[in-house]
Amino acid sequence: MIGILIVTHGKFSTELLNSAELIVGKQVSVNALNLNADDDIHLLKKEVELEATKLDTGEGVLVLTDLYGGSPFNVTAANMKQRNMECLTGVNLPMLIEALSLRGNSNLQEVTNGCCKAGIEGIKNVRQELF
Repeated sequence: MIGILIVTHGKFSTELLNSAELIVGKQVSVNALNLNADDDIHLLKKEVELEATKLDTGEGVLVLTDLYGGSPFNVTAANMKQRNMECLTGVNLPMLIEALSLRGNSNLQEVTNGCCKAGIEGIKNVRQELF
């Protein structure tokens, strides 16, 4: 099973995971890391490295971050060279639910591609869609 790691500013990652589990049920091989105002960025880099190692059971890890160029993205990108890891930015609930749904029956690249599609398609202008 592909491991999933969510890394964001504040408690967004923890609450996003809680919301997803409310919909799809409790999950294994998934974790959330938070970066708060006074946290050490070097410590976060180590935490991402450790969590990615724990979550990788041989099929790789998908890391979902909130903001391209932000610290959670930067520490993830710094860890990608040494491991079987993909990273997507702009995490949202449709993207995470897609990752949780696909990861048992798809390879890392298929899950990554599916999450990109779900994340984009999850954004709707309600007025244009309904009226």
